[in-house]
Amino acid sequence: MEWLCLDFINSDWRDWRGSGKRENRLEKQEWLEWFIQTWELRVSVPVSEDVSRSLLQLREHMRSIVETVVTGGAIKEADLDALNRALALAPAHMRVTKAEGSGYRLDSVSAVEGWPLVMAQIAGSFAELLTSQDVQRIKICDNEDCKWVFFDESRNRARRWCDDKMCGNLMKVRRFRERQKEKG
Repeated sequence: MEWLCLDFINSDWRDWRGSGKRENRLEKQEWLEWFIQTWELRVSVPVSEDVSRSLLQLREHMRSIVETVVTGGAIKEADLDALNRALALAPAHMRVTKAEGSGYRLDSVSAVEGWPLVMAQIAGSFAELLTSQDVQRIKICDNEDCKWVFFDESRNRARRWCDDKMCGNLMKVRRFRERQKEKG
C-alpha cells in the first residue's frame, strides 16, 4: 500500500549506509517533480520560500506524530493543531459526476488549488493513515542511520527495516561483525 504522506515524510532523506549524509529533498527540484508526477498533483515547481517553509513545518509535525505513535506516546496538541490547520487549507464539497457507462461517481472537489491544496492532500493522507489503519503498523526503520518511515504490511507486524535487502542486510552484517570482534 502506498501513502502520499509517507513519501512526503521521507523527503527528509538520510544515508542508510552510515555516512551521516542527510538531504532535505523538499529543496530538490528533481525530487519535487518526481513527487508531483508520482502522485498526480496539480502544482508547479519551483516553490516560493513561504510554501517551502510551510512544507517543512508540516513535515516536521508529521514526523513528530509518527515518532510519538511508534513509541506509544500521546500526540502533542501542537502537532495535531498543525495537522488540522493543513487539513483546513482546502475545504471541499461533494459533487456527483457521470462515470463511464451508465453509472455515477461521487467526487470531493475543492475551490482551492496549488500548494495549499497539495498540503491539504498530504495532511488528508496522513489523517487517513492515522485514523483508518492500525497505527502499530506505522514504523520507523530500525537502522539508526536510515529512519525511513514505512507502513508494515507483514502478516505478523514484525517488520523492522524499511527494506530487508538494504537496511536489513546491512544491520545483519553489522551484528555479525560485532559478534566476531567480541570473539576476538
